[in-house]
Amino acid sequence: MTIAELSRIDRTVEIQATPERIWRALTRAEELSAWFQVKIEGTIAPGCEAWMTSVHDSCAGERFRVLFVEMTPPVRFVWQWHPGAVDPTVDYSNEPRTTVTFTLTPSGTGTLLRVVETGFDEVSLARRAKVYRDNDQGWAEVVEWLQQYAEKER
Repeated sequence: MTIAELSRIDRTVEIQATPERIWRALTRAEELSAWFQVKIEGTIAPGCEAWMTSVHDSCAGERFRVLFVEMTPPVRFVWQWHPGAVDPTVDYSNEPRTTVTFTLTPSGTGTLLRVVETGFDEVSLARRAKVYRDNDQGWAEVVEWLQQYAEKER
């Protein structure tokens, strides 16, 4: 894959739960914390920012800031963040953010969840390939975490 092609991650998963159930898992702090494996400091609401601190074994303690952009229940949830922004000695505030969009569509047996992250083409060339690779792998894992959580915690 060329650097120019590293602009978008797209993941889709069928979840055996209603859109309303998945919506709660995405937008309630205690539920998002549980399956996304983070501690959340702040409010999940459009226009608000929150700090998330990973509690996952592989990256425990890494902190990142999320700006919640859109919440259209139970269909669309959008946030922005600085991908790969985990070095506490670096100020990422002047760097472009990527946009993560969760879209929920009812299906015959549950919900089709689509997670799309865009904007990697705006990330500096020095960081783009690594943050794309990390997030591409990360979203593959994360959608499974959400699927397992929503299907178990109906």
